[in-house]
Amino acid sequence: MAKKAVSLEGLLDTTAKPTETGIPQRGAGQMPTPPKPVKREGEKRLTLALDGATYRRLRLHAVEVDQTHQDILERALTEYLDRANA
Repeated sequence: MAKKAVSLEGLLDTTAKPTETGIPQRGAGQMPTPPKPVKREGEKRLTLALDGATYRRLRLHAVEVDQTHQDILERALTEYLDRANA
């Protein structure tokens, strides 16, 4: 003899406000994520792996000159390629 199906109807109250526990809930109070920057025409993406010491130097320099990693690396690569006549 088959068991009678259990009804879950009425177990969830979707109209009630959650109880305030003092513990931040996932997603509560988070700022909306900013829109992604618009890609430049013809832009290509590149992944770069750096050793810890070099990455730290890059981070510190970026703060000192108030530039992004992107700006610093793009300028350095352009200057290198210009010198190499590439």
